[in-house]
Amino acid sequence: MKIYSLLLTLGLFRMTGIAQEFEAAAIRRHPGVSSNTNIRVSGGRLTIVNASVKTLIRNAYGILSFQLVNEPRWLDSEMFDVSATTGSSEEITQEQMRVLLQTLLADRFGLKVHRERRTGTVYALVIAPEGAKLVAGDAATKPGVNTRKGPGEARMKGTNEQVAALASNLGNQLGRFVLDQTGLTGGWDWDLVWDPDPGPEATRPSLFTAVRQQLGLRLEPKQGPMEVLVIDSVGRPSEN
Repeated sequence: MKIYSLLLTLGLFRMTGIAQEFEAAAIRRHPGVSSNTNIRVSGGRLTIVNASVKTLIRNAYGILSFQLVNEPRWLDSEMFDVSATTGSSEEITQEQMRVLLQTLLADRFGLKVHRERRTGTVYALVIAPEGAKLVAGDAATKPGVNTRKGPGEARMKGTNEQVAALASNLGNQLGRFVLDQTGLTGGWDWDLVWDPDPGPEATRPSLFTAVRQQLGLRLEPKQGPMEVLVIDSVGRPSEN
């Protein structure tokens, strides 16, 4: 059994040679209130528990929250459970899951979208004058990023991961694109700790300060292009 996290990657994917739709899918409103969303794959079966339609769209199209435009308010507040199968025992890959979710969203939620490139404020991630403080990762270690947030403290730990992944995760925290312009290649380790909402009594630095002090990097605002996914139409599904 494989459990997929909700880590998102940017970019397009090929749609050739893989199934385009589920053989059967059941969608129901999630009962109760919960803050956790789970996506689980076992063979050709996909089970999603307590996910908003916005979360489904983000996973289907490989985007971050701020890239979604023209979304109705309910898209992020109404939660659903999905149980679907391809009718095959073969494991659903991440690439295939995106295609399947796109078709499911179109068929059951009436989702229609288009992509646009717009100009807005982005951040360039560069090396600070004092030099980068990232630690070279162990090539034998599986790459990964783990982020957790709580009152007064947030922490992002990277293990043998590329700086592009750091930039993407920083963008998710800031609600803006972060472009990796460090020139650093290969896998790196880092442990970034900051206060997500710093005030006069804060004991942790802001994210901007933490990036410079702890990683030896700097976030510089600039105007640049960004791709967004515009919702043309979407509706609530009929339960089954």
